Amino acid sequence: MGQLVSRGTSDYGRALGALFCIGIGAYALTYAPQPLLRVIGEEYGVGASQSALLLSAATFGLATSVLIWGAITSRVSERRVIIGGLAAAVLVSLIIPFTHSWGIIVVQRVVQGIALAAPFTAALAWVGRHVELASVAQVSGLYIAGTTVGGMTGRLLSGFVNEMTGDWRMGLAAVSLLSAIMGGLAHLLLPATEGGTGGGEQPPPRPELPWYKRQRLVAYLFSLVGMGTFVGLYNVVVYRVSEPPLSMGTSVTSLLFLGYLAGTFTSARAGRLVASIGVRGAMIVGTVTMAVGVALLIPPSAYTLWPGLFILCGGFFAMHSIQSGRATSLHPKPGIGSGLYLTYYYAGSSLGGIGFGLAWDLGHWPAAMGLAFSALGVLAVLALLTSNGQPASR
Repeated sequence: MGQLVSRGTSDYGRALGALFCIGIGAYALTYAPQPLLRVIGEEYGVGASQSALLLSAATFGLATSVLIWGAITSRVSERRVIIGGLAAAVLVSLIIPFTHSWGIIVVQRVVQGIALAAPFTAALAWVGRHVELASVAQVSGLYIAGTTVGGMTGRLLSGFVNEMTGDWRMGLAAVSLLSAIMGGLAHLLLPATEGGTGGGEQPPPRPELPWYKRQRLVAYLFSLVGMGTFVGLYNVVVYRVSEPPLSMGTSVTSLLFLGYLAGTFTSARAGRLVASIGVRGAMIVGTVTMAVGVALLIPPSAYTLWPGLFILCGGFFAMHSIQSGRATSLHPKPGIGSGLYLTYYYAGSSLGGIGFGLAWDLGHWPAAMGLAFSALGVLAVLALLTSNGQPASR
């Protein structure tokens, strides 16, 4: 068994840098097309529901392959899976601008999603296997910070480059270059550590009581509905702000995704909220927060748009932080529990993008708002079904 990466060593600093780069590179590719949905859709003559497939197709590929990549990482070096998957995703991104068929582009995004599932799955697997237990939280936390930065950077970069050049293809090319650089840095920095479990001897599986199954189901359903609502709303907001009276360009539209910074802040502090008012209380607060954010999006005003998106992001990511941890910790095999949560998460992203796109095509903003508040009703029920405690052992 190899030596684990520990705090204070050179390998520890390299690991932090490598995982931060992986998060940036992978998530930048995933969400780069989002501020360009309308521009690309107009060129190919498709509406909002079809242009949303640029995101939904990628997240569908992710949702259907995370468990497969999880099994592969138990047999193949996580390092190879991470770098190989990211390189394949960059290659697909470079091919997309030269494709003239809308259907083929959608298929290419599915393939890209499958490739991106490799670094998503293997990065945290590498942390769990090669990092000492006392440092796992900090290292994985920096990876998650990288994913947040990557998601924002991909959107901002593609939007600004499109605005400057008038060509969405240049926007995607710029993000591809960024991700290739991040992948190269990760390849150089990631320590070539072999062996080790990262956490010593694993505890025996918990008894599979019905309470655990019910609470995991609540977490999975939150992942499906919450992510679908969040991504779907952001998709149609791009259409909303490009029309009068706001009439924003893609560079300004890209700035809407700075709202993710609020999610970075609240997810890091969700644990304190749970400690003070319990899991159910925190979920109720998160749902109410999302509802306030959606309500602020109703009027066509920049003065309410920006605060609404920041509040929406803050509420969603706080709940996401809570339920993703529960889905993992309440499963007899935490790795499978995490994989299932991600499956529902990306399935929700795919379905939400399509659902809100259809709502926009059928009834524009009022229909999208109606769907959003209906979904919030479901989230409120799930918040109430979330239990604070654990059952006594039998």
